[in-house]
Amino acid sequence: MRTNVVIVGAGPSGLLLGQLLFRAGVDAIIVERQTPDYVLGRIRAGVLEQVTLDVLAQAGVDKRLPKDGLPHTGFDLLFTIGLTSRA
Repeated sequence: MRTNVVIVGAGPSGLLLGQLLFRAGVDAIIVERQTPDYVLGRIRAGVLEQVTLDVLAQAGVDKRLPKDGLPHTGFDLLFTIGLTSRA
């Protein structure tokens, strides 16, 4: 087997790189030591930044995000300032 690129690891980065190379017409192979069930069943990301979402859209793998993703609209910081008096 001959290929232009070998990607080691089928985690999120390896799979995304493989998809981007495929769409660009670059021959690549991804090698992974874990089983497909292990790789697909492992949750890897809790929050994705907008630039990551943009790259996922560019790769054409963002179709499930509107249905399965939960938008993160920010967070609130709450705190109490306690003033004490000194006698």
